[in-house]
Amino acid sequence: MMAMEGVEAKKTLTGPVLLRMLIGALLGAGIGYGFMTMAEHMHVSIKSMTWADLGALWLGITFLGIGIAIYAISFNRREVAKNLEGMQAKLPATDEEIRFYRLQAVTLILAGVMLLLPVLAMGSLASTTGAPALIFAAIAVLFVVQTAANVQLWRTSDEFLQRQMLLTAAVTFAIGQGLLFLWAAAEHLHLARAITSWDTIVVLMAIYMLTGAYLGIRARRCD
Repeated sequence: MMAMEGVEAKKTLTGPVLLRMLIGALLGAGIGYGFMTMAEHMHVSIKSMTWADLGALWLGITFLGIGIAIYAISFNRREVAKNLEGMQAKLPATDEEIRFYRLQAVTLILAGVMLLLPVLAMGSLASTTGAPALIFAAIAVLFVVQTAANVQLWRTSDEFLQRQMLLTAAVTFAIGQGLLFLWAAAEHLHLARAITSWDTIVVLMAIYMLTGAYLGIRARRCD
Protein backbone atom coordinates (compact mmCIF):
# COMPACT_ATOMS: atom_id res chain seq x y z
CA MET A 1 0.00 0.00 0.00
CA MET A 2 2.97 2.29 0.50
CA ALA A 3 6.74 2.43 0.70
CA MET A 4 8.67 3.95 3.58
CA GLU A 5 12.19 2.64 3.12
CA GLY A 6 13.93 5.64 1.56
CA VAL A 7 14.08 7.88 4.60
CA GLU A 8 17.04 7.65 6.94
CA ALA A 9 15.91 6.17 10.24
CA LYS A 10 18.92 6.65 12.50
CA LYS A 11 20.24 10.07 13.46
CA THR A 12 22.23 11.40 16.37
CA LEU A 13 19.98 13.18 18.85
CA THR A 14 21.42 16.64 18.26
CA GLY A 15 19.56 19.87 18.86
CA PRO A 16 18.26 20.18 15.26
CA VAL A 17 17.10 16.55 15.25
CA LEU A 18 15.27 16.99 18.55
CA LEU A 19 13.67 20.12 17.14
CA ARG A 20 12.46 18.19 14.09
CA MET A 21 11.10 15.46 16.37
CA LEU A 22 9.20 18.09 18.35
CA ILE A 23 7.86 19.66 15.15
CA GLY A 24 6.82 16.19 13.94
CA ALA A 25 5.03 15.48 17.23
CA LEU A 26 3.21 18.81 17.06
CA LEU A 27 2.29 18.18 13.44
CA GLY A 28 0.89 14.76 14.33
CA ALA A 29 -1.05 16.24 17.23
CA GLY A 30 -2.44 18.96 14.95
CA ILE A 31 -3.53 16.43 12.33
CA GLY A 32 -5.09 14.25 15.01
CA TYR A 33 -6.98 17.17 16.53
CA GLY A 34 -8.16 18.32 13.11
CA PHE A 35 -9.38 14.85 12.20
CA MET A 36 -11.16 14.34 15.52
CA THR A 37 -12.86 17.73 15.12
CA MET A 38 -13.97 16.76 11.62
CA ALA A 39 -15.18 13.37 12.89
CA GLU A 40 -17.18 15.07 15.63
CA HIS A 41 -18.88 17.36 13.10
CA MET A 42 -19.72 14.28 11.02
CA HIS A 43 -21.20 12.58 14.12
CA VAL A 44 -18.62 9.82 14.26
CA SER A 45 -18.72 8.36 17.76
CA ILE A 46 -15.46 7.14 19.29
CA LYS A 47 -17.49 4.80 21.52
CA SER A 48 -18.88 3.05 18.45
CA MET A 49 -15.42 2.31 17.01
CA THR A 50 -13.93 -1.17 17.13
CA TRP A 51 -10.28 -1.82 17.92
CA ALA A 52 -9.65 -2.00 14.16
CA ASP A 53 -11.28 1.41 13.63
CA LEU A 54 -9.06 2.90 16.32
CA GLY A 55 -6.05 1.18 14.78
CA ALA A 56 -6.93 2.58 11.35
CA LEU A 57 -7.34 6.01 12.93
CA TRP A 58 -3.87 5.82 14.48
CA LEU A 59 -2.26 4.47 11.30
CA GLY A 60 -4.00 7.00 9.08
CA ILE A 61 -2.94 9.97 11.20
CA THR A 62 0.61 8.57 11.45
CA PHE A 63 0.93 8.09 7.69
CA LEU A 64 -0.47 11.56 7.04
CA GLY A 65 1.90 13.16 9.53
CA ILE A 66 4.97 11.37 8.17
CA GLY A 67 3.96 12.06 4.57
CA ILE A 68 3.43 15.77 5.16
CA ALA A 69 6.72 16.00 7.09
CA ILE A 70 8.61 14.26 4.27
CA TYR A 71 7.06 16.57 1.69
CA ALA A 72 8.03 19.61 3.76
CA ILE A 73 11.62 18.36 4.10
CA SER A 74 11.80 17.90 0.31
CA PHE A 75 12.20 21.67 -0.05
CA ASN A 76 15.57 21.43 1.71
CA ARG A 77 17.95 19.77 -0.74
CA ARG A 78 20.76 19.29 1.76
CA GLU A 79 18.45 17.65 4.27
CA VAL A 80 17.08 15.32 1.60
CA ALA A 81 20.62 14.33 0.61
CA LYS A 82 21.46 13.52 4.25
CA ASN A 83 18.27 11.47 4.66
CA LEU A 84 18.86 9.46 1.49
CA GLU A 85 22.65 9.10 1.55
CA GLY A 86 23.57 9.53 5.20
CA MET A 87 24.96 12.37 7.29
CA GLN A 88 28.22 12.24 5.32
CA ALA A 89 26.47 13.56 2.18
CA LYS A 90 28.26 16.67 0.88
CA LEU A 91 26.26 17.64 -2.19
CA PRO A 92 22.61 18.75 -2.16
CA ALA A 93 19.96 16.38 -3.50
CA THR A 94 19.41 16.24 -7.24
CA ASP A 95 16.09 16.96 -8.96
CA GLU A 96 15.58 13.21 -9.37
CA GLU A 97 16.13 12.61 -5.65
CA ILE A 98 13.68 15.39 -4.79
CA ARG A 99 11.04 13.79 -7.04
CA PHE A 100 11.70 10.41 -5.43
CA TYR A 101 11.38 11.91 -1.95
CA ARG A 102 8.11 13.64 -2.79
CA LEU A 103 6.77 10.47 -4.39
CA GLN A 104 7.31 8.70 -1.06
CA ALA A 105 5.37 11.48 0.65
CA VAL A 106 2.50 11.06 -1.81
CA THR A 107 2.24 7.31 -1.21
CA LEU A 108 2.12 7.83 2.56
CA ILE A 109 -0.42 10.64 2.40
CA LEU A 110 -2.67 8.60 0.14
CA ALA A 111 -2.36 5.59 2.46
CA GLY A 112 -3.40 7.76 5.39
CA VAL A 113 -6.40 9.19 3.55
CA MET A 114 -7.55 5.73 2.41
CA LEU A 115 -7.43 4.43 5.98
CA LEU A 116 -9.26 7.44 7.42
CA LEU A 117 -12.10 7.68 4.89
CA PRO A 118 -13.89 4.48 6.02
CA VAL A 119 -13.70 5.70 9.62
CA LEU A 120 -15.23 9.06 8.67
CA ALA A 121 -18.00 7.21 6.86
CA MET A 122 -19.18 5.68 10.14
CA GLY A 123 -21.04 8.84 11.12
CA SER A 124 -23.91 10.65 9.45
CA LEU A 125 -22.61 9.70 6.00
CA ALA A 126 -23.42 6.04 6.67
CA SER A 127 -27.14 6.79 6.54
CA THR A 128 -26.95 9.16 3.57
CA THR A 129 -28.21 7.61 0.35
CA GLY A 130 -25.38 6.85 -2.03
CA ALA A 131 -22.66 8.23 0.25
CA PRO A 132 -20.99 4.86 1.07
CA ALA A 133 -20.79 4.02 -2.64
CA LEU A 134 -19.26 7.41 -3.45
CA ILE A 135 -16.72 7.06 -0.64
CA PHE A 136 -15.77 3.59 -1.87
CA ALA A 137 -15.38 4.95 -5.42
CA ALA A 138 -13.10 7.70 -4.09
CA ILE A 139 -11.03 5.11 -2.19
CA ALA A 140 -10.77 2.96 -5.32
CA VAL A 141 -9.52 5.94 -7.36
CA LEU A 142 -6.98 6.83 -4.66
CA PHE A 143 -5.86 3.20 -4.57
CA VAL A 144 -5.20 3.21 -8.32
CA VAL A 145 -3.27 6.49 -8.05
CA GLN A 146 -1.23 5.20 -5.12
CA THR A 147 -0.49 1.93 -6.89
CA ALA A 148 0.84 3.88 -9.88
CA ALA A 149 2.95 6.00 -7.50
CA ASN A 150 4.34 2.88 -5.83
CA VAL A 151 5.23 1.36 -9.20
CA GLN A 152 7.04 4.56 -10.16
CA LEU A 153 8.76 4.58 -6.77
CA TRP A 154 9.99 1.04 -7.39
CA ARG A 155 11.23 1.89 -10.88
CA THR A 156 13.22 4.89 -9.66
CA SER A 157 14.68 3.19 -6.57
CA ASP A 158 18.23 1.89 -6.47
CA GLU A 159 19.03 -1.77 -5.75
CA PHE A 160 19.43 -1.18 -2.02
CA LEU A 161 15.99 0.39 -1.63
CA GLN A 162 14.40 -2.28 -3.83
CA ARG A 163 15.87 -4.96 -1.57
CA GLN A 164 14.51 -3.11 1.45
CA MET A 165 11.04 -2.96 -0.10
CA LEU A 166 11.08 -6.66 -0.97
CA LEU A 167 12.36 -7.60 2.48
CA THR A 168 9.71 -5.48 4.18
CA ALA A 169 6.97 -7.10 2.08
CA ALA A 170 8.35 -10.60 2.71
CA VAL A 171 8.64 -10.14 6.48
CA THR A 172 5.17 -8.59 6.64
CA PHE A 173 3.75 -11.53 4.68
CA ALA A 174 5.50 -14.10 6.88
CA ILE A 175 4.44 -12.52 10.18
CA GLY A 176 0.95 -11.68 8.94
CA GLN A 177 0.37 -15.14 7.50
CA GLY A 178 1.50 -16.77 10.75
CA LEU A 179 -0.69 -14.60 12.95
CA LEU A 180 -3.73 -15.01 10.70
CA PHE A 181 -3.27 -18.79 10.58
CA LEU A 182 -3.11 -19.04 14.37
CA TRP A 183 -6.17 -16.80 14.74
CA ALA A 184 -8.08 -18.76 12.08
CA ALA A 185 -7.29 -22.03 13.86
CA ALA A 186 -8.42 -20.60 17.21
CA GLU A 187 -11.56 -19.21 15.56
CA HIS A 188 -12.39 -22.58 13.98
CA LEU A 189 -11.99 -24.22 17.39
CA HIS A 190 -14.33 -21.60 18.91
CA LEU A 191 -11.51 -20.22 21.04
CA ALA A 192 -11.51 -16.78 19.41
CA ARG A 193 -14.13 -14.56 17.81
CA ALA A 194 -14.40 -14.13 14.05
CA ILE A 195 -12.54 -11.18 12.55
CA THR A 196 -13.44 -9.13 9.50
CA SER A 197 -11.38 -8.23 6.44
CA TRP A 198 -11.14 -4.70 7.89
CA ASP A 199 -9.57 -6.12 11.04
CA THR A 200 -7.13 -8.10 8.91
CA ILE A 201 -5.97 -5.22 6.73
CA VAL A 202 -5.44 -2.94 9.74
CA VAL A 203 -3.25 -5.60 11.38
CA LEU A 204 -1.26 -6.10 8.16
CA MET A 205 -0.77 -2.35 7.69
CA ALA A 206 0.47 -2.02 11.28
CA ILE A 207 2.91 -4.90 10.75
CA TYR A 208 4.09 -3.33 7.48
CA MET A 209 4.73 0.03 9.10
CA LEU A 210 6.58 -1.41 12.11
CA THR A 211 8.57 -3.81 9.93
CA GLY A 212 9.60 -1.04 7.54
CA ALA A 213 10.67 1.18 10.43
CA TYR A 214 12.68 -1.61 12.09
CA LEU A 215 14.43 -2.68 8.89
CA GLY A 216 15.21 0.94 8.06
CA ILE A 217 16.84 1.49 11.46
CA ARG A 218 18.70 -1.82 11.18
CA ALA A 219 20.02 -0.97 7.73
CA ARG A 220 21.30 2.43 8.87
CA ARG A 221 23.06 0.91 11.86
CA CYS A 222 24.89 -1.44 9.49
CA ASP A 223 26.14 1.44 7.32
